[in-house]
Amino acid sequence: MCNNRNKIFPFLVILLVTEGNLGCIITQLMDSNTKFLIEMPNEIDPDEIKLSNRGNIDYDDQKLFWFIHITDTQFVWFDNEKLTQFYQFFNSSFQEINPLFIYNTGDLVHADNGDAQDVEEWKLYKKALEDNNMNYTIYIDLAGNHDAAQDPTYSYYLNYSLIGSNFNTLQYSFNRTFSFGNYAFIGLNTATESYDLVEFALIGFLNSTELDWYEGELEKYKDFDRIFVFGHHPYSFPLPFFIKSSLSSSGKTFFDLTEEYNVFSYISGHVHTNYITKDNGVLSITTSNFDKDNGTYRIISLDHNKLSTTIENVGIWPQGIITNPTNEEILKLNINKIRILAWDPSGINSVKWTLINLEKERQITDWAPLTRVHHSDPLWEGDLDIRVEGEFLLKVKIESVSGEIIKDIIIHAKNSRKTVFFLISLLMIITLISLSIIITFYPKFHIRKFKKNKEFQN
Repeated sequence: MCNNRNKIFPFLVILLVTEGNLGCIITQLMDSNTKFLIEMPNEIDPDEIKLSNRGNIDYDDQKLFWFIHITDTQFVWFDNEKLTQFYQFFNSSFQEINPLFIYNTGDLVHADNGDAQDVEEWKLYKKALEDNNMNYTIYIDLAGNHDAAQDPTYSYYLNYSLIGSNFNTLQYSFNRTFSFGNYAFIGLNTATESYDLVEFALIGFLNSTELDWYEGELEKYKDFDRIFVFGHHPYSFPLPFFIKSSLSSSGKTFFDLTEEYNVFSYISGHVHTNYITKDNGVLSITTSNFDKDNGTYRIISLDHNKLSTTIENVGIWPQGIITNPTNEEILKLNINKIRILAWDPSGINSVKWTLINLEKERQITDWAPLTRVHHSDPLWEGDLDIRVEGEFLLKVKIESVSGEIIKDIIIHAKNSRKTVFFLISLLMIITLISLSIIITFYPKFHIRKFKKNKEFQN
């Protein structure tokens, strides 16, 4: 992301595109005003979108949910093998993982590489969703730059996408409430000017009308535990992939608003790669195009409001995600909890964990079993007992009829007692110094004051 992202940087670009890869030559910088050619629809009532009772575990100390992110399905529609993978994703991955929802962040179709919309692509997309019983309660789709190319009224998206056809909208939000918190999900249209081949480019756009809507949604959800925002173009990525933002009526850019309202995570596609970074407190996540590696999708979980994520591929089992602890988390020297979600249509035989000391490069615990919390849930749990400080690799092995897979994360352990002892010691030192100063100088001050009073009385 460029340092001057809050300014408008219009680019004239010539695209050199090959299947699965994007390339561009920036030929000229020019002044331009962001245009929005269709009227924004009325605000969607969050209660109109009700999610199925799936993708969450909410009892005792188990407080988590998970969903799936896919993006850039544009290369699926005229390749039978890729189309089969898309169907398999719904028939197998979706059915087994049973997420809260699937979120597709755009470039639903290819549109002849942005040259013209192709109704046959859109029909195949819509048919795939219908054949697999998808509806807007469990599948949400945004428009990408390919979906808007040469179509300033978004007629194809509004007629063939699930959200567009059901709500006649390009931006929308919904929320989900559990006993452990309230969570908001806001979808933005970042492809406003992508209908023009000259500005098709790689850049995202958000104009004042869109930003006013966004600000209203953020204000509505400002007291929620977590706010997730979705868009096609990435929030933070090297040039020329960025979002060109106008100003809202309150004079704020997209980035100003996102940071001001403490958006937890912004999730996108567009750049055809898997990329995670943190920018001014906002966790930015991008996922690769769906057809990569025989069907790529991302699982995102939130366990006690801490996010974990993993990339998975269609047809590969078992699969899983460590939800607690999270990657690079700092743990106390004590017993901590390990939690992992594990899936396999053939069934999970066992889940085990071990710990490797990265500094000494050796395994310091034997493989220990985790216990399934409930036979109908994919959650496994156990105790992680860490007695020494350091940097560790936590490895979890999932074994099933299909085979086995190892998931791992890096964690850090520190002795919190040392920190407490240091603070207490520091406080005691400050106290002793203060007392010493008082004892040393107060009597002298008192004597001088007494002498002056005596002189005044005389």
